[in-house]
Amino acid sequence: MKSTLVEFARFKHLGTGILRKGDEYLRTVIDHPVQQVCMSIDQLPFNNLMHELRYENDTEEARIDALSTLSELVTNLLQRHDDHKDITDLLEELNKKYQGDPVALSKQVMGLLQQHDNGNRLVDGPLLKEIKKGCNALQQIDLVANATELSALPFEAALSDDGTPLFRSGKGVVLTRRVRGDFNESPAHWPVTPRVLFVWSAAGGEVPYKEHREALLEALKPWLPPGDLESVFVEIGNAKRRQIEQVTKDGEFTHFHLLAHGQRLKQENDKRFGIALNHPIEGADVVTPEQLSETLKGIRSSAVVVTLAACDAGNQSDVINPEKSLAHILHTSGFPVVVASQLPLTIKGSNILVQRFYDDLFEGLDVREALHRTRVELYEKEEAGHDWVSLVGYVQLPEGYTYFLEAVRLKSHLSSLMNLRDRAEALAETGASRDDFFAIGSDLKRQINTLNNLLLQTKNKKALDENRGLLGSAEKRLAELLFRHLGDESSKQASRQAMDRACNWYRQAFDANPSHHWSGVQYLALHAALTGEVDIKKWKTAYRAAEVDRIRPTEYWAQGSLAELALLSQLIGEPTDETAEFYLLEMKGRFEHVTSTKPNADKPFQSTELQLRRYIDWWLPVNDFFPGAPDFAQQAKKLVELIVE
Repeated sequence: MKSTLVEFARFKHLGTGILRKGDEYLRTVIDHPVQQVCMSIDQLPFNNLMHELRYENDTEEARIDALSTLSELVTNLLQRHDDHKDITDLLEELNKKYQGDPVALSKQVMGLLQQHDNGNRLVDGPLLKEIKKGCNALQQIDLVANATELSALPFEAALSDDGTPLFRSGKGVVLTRRVRGDFNESPAHWPVTPRVLFVWSAAGGEVPYKEHREALLEALKPWLPPGDLESVFVEIGNAKRRQIEQVTKDGEFTHFHLLAHGQRLKQENDKRFGIALNHPIEGADVVTPEQLSETLKGIRSSAVVVTLAACDAGNQSDVINPEKSLAHILHTSGFPVVVASQLPLTIKGSNILVQRFYDDLFEGLDVREALHRTRVELYEKEEAGHDWVSLVGYVQLPEGYTYFLEAVRLKSHLSSLMNLRDRAEALAETGASRDDFFAIGSDLKRQINTLNNLLLQTKNKKALDENRGLLGSAEKRLAELLFRHLGDESSKQASRQAMDRACNWYRQAFDANPSHHWSGVQYLALHAALTGEVDIKKWKTAYRAAEVDRIRPTEYWAQGSLAELALLSQLIGEPTDETAEFYLLEMKGRFEHVTSTKPNADKPFQSTELQLRRYIDWWLPVNDFFPGAPDFAQQAKKLVELIVE
């Protein structure tokens, strides 16, 4: 994603300040020359405009007029600048250019005079050029505005050169905020498996906590393990600050979602907003930004995203106060991504925020793309008013985020695929209904669709190989679910189609990286189960690749591939150097040796057992698999007995 840094600077103390018409700021756009921009409004009229954007105030017409004025204000600051070039210099340039053509010169001079006001004119700045250069893909404006009075401006309302919202330009523009500082020296690692803490409070009035819970659980569904909800999702309803502190102290969470009412602080001379939580005795407890930040200190090293579905949680309007908004303080305390509202938030808007943002985030999208898609949906839903302007995202991503996201999200999808299979097995043991298995199938299809979309975005070669392998794994798991747990004729037909797609994905992965014997073995096994034949060239390639890995004395995963290759070798009359039994016993011996020094090493036995059991329970001649080939079930049973723990 193309990211364009836009930074505003001024002299003197940045922690406080007011907007004054005529004040000048320095604006830099990446490596373009520094430009001078001028404030066009005083603080009081700005406050009045922001006040008119509060839903409880004024008329719809007044709200639209205020938004229009503010949009033009922030557009000028971001994209235009005053051209201070002396008019006499411009006249001299025109005179040289149109020498000998007095009529043309006269027209140009008149036009120049009309554009100028006391020798100055607004012209397009470098940001517009950068946006046009990157218009073929979603791009980011990385906004740094340390001066307090500038951070109060709704830059999210900026317009493009055709008068439409800037965020809809080209393939999309996502504006994010951050501040300079060394506050985030130890950023949290981007998680493979999410664990969400959902906190809500109706202390300030009713909140749509049921809708938010449902949206979060739906987004988390692929990771929800059978019988252990709290390993992925924890909820604190009508929360007290002490409860939140206790839960965050004892457990690591990757995401924190707060649903509550924002309220003015009760302290004198502090016009900021806090959060209305439940008080042990007195009912509502308006928690200050500093208090909530201190309450959440236990998850600063683990949580990468904080979402605040609360009115004014991102409100920075108290510009004479050196203390900042809740969103600002949480961000500078160490949370890489904080999403909030700088104005009142509608109930409809809060529901869109939690559903759209977390759906996209947990599907593996870039957090900036998830933020952009949320803003788009808010804009398109009339019931959400101008919540698309209110939505503000503080974002400071670790270096190389785009590249390691590709690897992390693939690991995340692998984790979800394993969980979906575990859920299916748990349902089978309890005699679940067909509807329950259909739901698992729907989740698998959703994963397949997501992986197909990610494949188009992935650039890294290794990640591409893994993505194809995951698509093969997802299709294989779908095929198994359809055959074993649904089992009617149409499901069996759909199962074979899914097997064929899985076979194709594994073949593509192996062709792209012949050293990856695992994808080669998966292709060979599926192809043999469907056709009764083995591609001898690919079998030999996979065999050599696995033997090369096996040379390492600490390697034990390759032995699983070699055992299955030994099983399939009967179809081509080309035996392996050792028997399948030998390879599996070697796997066990090497794993025991490795775990003597690395007790947390990944176990290979479960995945190897699951693969071999397909020959026993699924890929049987009686089920029309391995046509014209021997039944491998008895041999596979003996191999499973060697590795069952």
